[in-house]
Amino acid sequence: MKVFNTVLNKVLYAVIFLILIPIILVYWAKATSIHFNDLNVRSHETGAVIFLLGCILLIWGMLALIVKGEGLPMNAFPPKKLVKEGAYRLLHHPIYWGFGLMVLGYFVYIGSFSGIWLITPITVLAMVALVLGYENQDLHKRFSGYRLNTILDLPMANGDRAVAIKKIAVLFWVILALLIRNVVLALNSGRDPLSDEFWSLPNIEASGAILNYLGIIFILVTPFILKENKNLRQWCVYSLLAISLELFSVLFGLMSLQNIIPVETNFMVFVPIYLILISLSLIFNHGPLRVLKISVAAIPFLIVQYVLFSGIVYHWLVSIAVFILSVKYRGIWLFLRRESEKMANSWKEWTLGKIRVINHGFYVGVGAFLGIFMAGILAGRDYAWAILIFAITVVIFSALWAQVIEGSEKLKRPYGYYGALVGILFASILVWALGYNPWVLIGVISVAMPWVQAIGRLRCLINGCCHGKTTSEKEIGIRYYHPRSRVCNISEMKGEYLHPTPLYSILWLLLVGFVLVSLWYGNYASNFIFGMYLILTGLGRFVEEAYRGEVQTPVIRGLRLYQWTAMLSVILGIIFTAFKVDLPAITPGLSWEVLTASIIGGIFLTFAMGVDFPYSNKRFSRLV
Repeated sequence: MKVFNTVLNKVLYAVIFLILIPIILVYWAKATSIHFNDLNVRSHETGAVIFLLGCILLIWGMLALIVKGEGLPMNAFPPKKLVKEGAYRLLHHPIYWGFGLMVLGYFVYIGSFSGIWLITPITVLAMVALVLGYENQDLHKRFSGYRLNTILDLPMANGDRAVAIKKIAVLFWVILALLIRNVVLALNSGRDPLSDEFWSLPNIEASGAILNYLGIIFILVTPFILKENKNLRQWCVYSLLAISLELFSVLFGLMSLQNIIPVETNFMVFVPIYLILISLSLIFNHGPLRVLKISVAAIPFLIVQYVLFSGIVYHWLVSIAVFILSVKYRGIWLFLRRESEKMANSWKEWTLGKIRVINHGFYVGVGAFLGIFMAGILAGRDYAWAILIFAITVVIFSALWAQVIEGSEKLKRPYGYYGALVGILFASILVWALGYNPWVLIGVISVAMPWVQAIGRLRCLINGCCHGKTTSEKEIGIRYYHPRSRVCNISEMKGEYLHPTPLYSILWLLLVGFVLVSLWYGNYASNFIFGMYLILTGLGRFVEEAYRGEVQTPVIRGLRLYQWTAMLSVILGIIFTAFKVDLPAITPGLSWEVLTASIIGGIFLTFAMGVDFPYSNKRFSRLV
């Protein structure tokens, strides 16, 4: 019977991942097409080639795991041996690479804009979340000292002389990222990235063409000019970060596309100036005249930018900003880590008779004020009080949920995020009964929530909740010393380097916040925005939970409880994006009702999460 159950489980696993999930993605693309304009991006030839390449990678990777790993390509039934041959000699996770290419190829073949623009990126994000949130850690547990060196790996960050194969590898990643950038920008500007015009090279006599060609050649030869592994790796990492930053900023309204690339120029030979600056900064890596050399060497590229379009000042300011943020990312991270550690040890409290006021409650209060204020402006004065009622109801359910999951003698008044999501359902019913349109509220609350949560995570740092597990990397970890922190009085990890998971959450929530604001101003349906909120926060939470170390969180079948709820969040998000709800007319704007509701909400949250009764032993009495 046990053997039968094992075989049945394997068959069910295969059916889910090889048949059910692809079918769901196809139907999801059809359902979500109502949210997008009907743009023609169909190409049978291109789609077939991409699909076939993905199919080869997927099958190649699966065969390697079956033959060399003596197991199955299934997380629930993993191979017995670590596989370093076949597709795994080329790159990490070839099965996921293959599946991602197959999804993209299929949607290009049938011409599904929602499939290309929405389903494919979400599928890729989900696979990345699975790798970061489970597979990588599972591999380290099953194979001591796990390390897989592939052909396309970046070189180590050392001073050794770089070999040719690594120079080709980093060039491959940068060119691939640049190609994706150009295709995405073309789609965003309404141009067809599959047209002959997009892929054709401009006439050599065209304005600025020679210098543009020189820019491409310069990027191609840069990795062969750099000598050390360290500089080669930096060139690749800086370039990928810069391209990602620019793409995100353009797609979600932080930059103007027209001032990033002139619409009349050919995408295939237009080199972003920040890539030129990154390359020059590493070529002239030392010396007192480094800045002068970079500036002089960049003059020809400044000339071609001036010839091509008029927005030169804006373009260069943006390029310099992207360049600085990319090359200084490590310093920015160390600053954020250092400030997070200071925040984590900044607990202050004031006792007034039988009442205690804790400083971390003020951060939640500020977050609640700003969130209700933001939602109130978006929905207008008619919905101000409904937003306040909605927010209070959600907080109450957050407390009730946490009592069931985490409540104990030491945790009299904890709060749980997924209880808040349950509260959204009841809050929607309540405001509907009061005569409000719940979809308006769900939409504006979804837009505001990431910002509220990001500020609220500052409370988590001080309180010690949501803390990470131990890490050996001191440049990543933060230490907790304050005796009031949960890290010290519940988890007993005082002074140990822990993953700053609240900081991870803050950074991800800020990105999600920009995405949702962009969707709101893009006039997407409220249910679609709510669905995207559930999907994106669910994927982020799945990864975050893998690095959290709270001892009271149950582990079920190898995953932490909130990883299971995160997956449920993603599934619900898919459902909510699959239909469209038309909203009634609303009048956005600031009013005294919005301001008053925001103040009341801020005070309520400050009390709920920052004021308690230290001498009581009743449920909901004490925060610590």
